[in-house]
Amino acid sequence: MIKKSRREFIKSFGFGCVSLSVAPYVIGINKEVLADSDGNFNKHSFVNPNLISWNDIGPLQKPNQFGVMVPEGMQCKLIAQSGKKIGENYIWHGSPDGASVFPTDDNGWIYVSNSELWNKNGGVGAIKFGKDGEIEDSYSILENSELNCSGGATPWGTWLSCEEHLKGIVWETSPIKNNPNFPRKREMLGAFRHEGAAIDPKTNFIYMTHDDIEGLFYRFTSKGKPGSEKFYSDGELQAAEVNYDGSINWIKVPDPSAKTATIIEQLPEATSFQRGEGIAYFDRKIFFATTHDHRVWMYEPDKNKINLFYDGKGKIDNNNPLNWLNRWQKDNKNSVLKNPDQMTISADGYPLVAEDGDNNELCFLDKSGFAKPLIRLDGHWLSEITGPAFSPDGMRLYFSSQRGRTGSRKTGGMTFEIKKIT
Repeated sequence: MIKKSRREFIKSFGFGCVSLSVAPYVIGINKEVLADSDGNFNKHSFVNPNLISWNDIGPLQKPNQFGVMVPEGMQCKLIAQSGKKIGENYIWHGSPDGASVFPTDDNGWIYVSNSELWNKNGGVGAIKFGKDGEIEDSYSILENSELNCSGGATPWGTWLSCEEHLKGIVWETSPIKNNPNFPRKREMLGAFRHEGAAIDPKTNFIYMTHDDIEGLFYRFTSKGKPGSEKFYSDGELQAAEVNYDGSINWIKVPDPSAKTATIIEQLPEATSFQRGEGIAYFDRKIFFATTHDHRVWMYEPDKNKINLFYDGKGKIDNNNPLNWLNRWQKDNKNSVLKNPDQMTISADGYPLVAEDGDNNELCFLDKSGFAKPLIRLDGHWLSEITGPAFSPDGMRLYFSSQRGRTGSRKTGGMTFEIKKIT
């Protein structure tokens, strides 16, 4: 097959834009999504059973006292501030970043959040909520790491926390307080500027993004039992080489530790993506964002094909299905999704994507491809939205303003809860 070179690919992409088409999914839970490798139901899935339909979201209202703008019918409260205690226990970490929610046996949940600080000051903090949504506990689940950016929840109930620096690794840790089996280094997942991870529960393949201007798209495969030590030690890290028709050749990474050369240097034939950021799984699809070129991609593992899902460049072409985007930009210049970063997926199939800069919005992409803002931060000019994640019942959405209104990495971070009340 004819292939694009790395630099050809980062300049343009020849495939059409596709829209998301899923069956109505508002009330139930997709058992395939929530199944483990043996087909058994697993409540610790990273797919949030969100019960909210996003079709009724109206325009953003005036900013509240924290500078957060939300649609009518939703309330916002501050649940954590960097540098301040949550209750009597954990001091909430600086630079809160990627996050996820894990259900608990008592019908509560745990929100885990990375800390993107340097010099071994990073890690992961956790907030335990009861079934009534009130905070019950807070604690650290990973310390002495650095630049913990995003990550991904596993179907076996752990959190993969990804370091975003040249020799960054992935840590696996448990949301459960004082779990003696964690944290653990997962060095077979590679040493590079990690961003996020998403797991296909059908195969247990781990897909990862690379936050570099010539970053690669990765997957990790293994025949070992998911979550076991053998799963990681006997696995293989691969990078994507994209053909003109969107099909992918998966190339083995010779040295995942990058001791001999960076992975980009090891695989000149691999295809570059311009700063791979947020990544999420839904309904046999892997979605991921590239912030530098304002795009969201969709990879279908069953077809082994990748396609462009959203293009924020908005080039004028009357024969291109992206023409709707041009209209959106013309009519709503302050609302189009730019610099897409971290994401989550609502259970009815809508990607929710955070902007890294621009208007500091958290937008969802509907089935027509429109970017519609759910949240906007006012006055948080030196910050960005991070860590979007739904509670198990879908009634609450958690996220952070990483540096808040002060811009301080150590003390500026603000973590919020948005609750639908109507």
